[in-house]
Amino acid sequence: MIEITEELIARARDERIAMLRRLVARMQLIRAVDADHFLVPADPGAFDRVYGGLMLADALMAAAATVPEGRRVHSVHSYYLRLGDPALETTYSVDRLRDTRTFSVRQVRAEQAGKAINSATFSFTGPTAGFAHQWPMPDTPAPDTVTPRDLELIARGDGTPPFNAGVPWPIDLRHVDHRPWDAAPGDGRNRVWMRVDEEVGDDPLLHACLLLYASDLTMADPVTMQHPIHWEDLIAARGIFGASLDHAFWLHRPVRMDRWLLHVQESSCAVDGRGFTTGRFFDEEGDLVASVAQEIFIKESGETAS
Repeated sequence: MIEITEELIARARDERIAMLRRLVARMQLIRAVDADHFLVPADPGAFDRVYGGLMLADALMAAAATVPEGRRVHSVHSYYLRLGDPALETTYSVDRLRDTRTFSVRQVRAEQAGKAINSATFSFTGPTAGFAHQWPMPDTPAPDTVTPRDLELIARGDGTPPFNAGVPWPIDLRHVDHRPWDAAPGDGRNRVWMRVDEEVGDDPLLHACLLLYASDLTMADPVTMQHPIHWEDLIAARGIFGASLDHAFWLHRPVRMDRWLLHVQESSCAVDGRGFTTGRFFDEEGDLVASVAQEIFIKESGETAS
């Protein structure tokens, strides 16, 4: 365990910003082959597979390029079909399922080497008048009182975070209740602060893509914390395999990823190796800006999903 110094804090922040700039620049590399087909070049990142949130952000960029101006994404329903290879380019094919006076629905198929790795459906809409309500944000310690995730991992690993831990990461994540590597089990409830470290402009699509990207990273934690699973073994696939099966996301309000968001998560159920987690994202003013749900698959002895 090494000491968290001001130098280490500054270094970690600089690495996050560098990764953020790389991510934002990468999103601009999505090339339209024609009106409904898009290509993303290979881009090895922080994991040994294509991170699921990255696939969804790319798919959202492709889908958004085909909808009428002024419509914003409000829901996403996705299935992860195969592990993606970061060394391969990815094609995104958009099917324009429906356009009405209020909604536009698009289905996007992501493929590598001719095989589907993800299928996602996106719905877009414009602002409309109607009824509204929300649950309140829970009382939570301020983000500046919580240590960033990457700093904890670097300090815990004596300067070197575990393999496949997602460090450096383009988003500052701060676990409030339970860290995935904690030895003591948790109750399946968790709160995580998150934001990017610098201003990223005012494009609502970019902010939506960044939140969709971030929404996948910690969804397994409320499941695994309730079981005697060693986190380092899980992320390195040593005797235990874990993968997201599906991902649903609802953007209730416009969001800014360069402002703090609180992700409130809970896992209510796990059956036959499939764990279910839901989450809610609140901004600092207490507005519920997004919700998420996911099922993950975990098996011991090196088994993989088929």
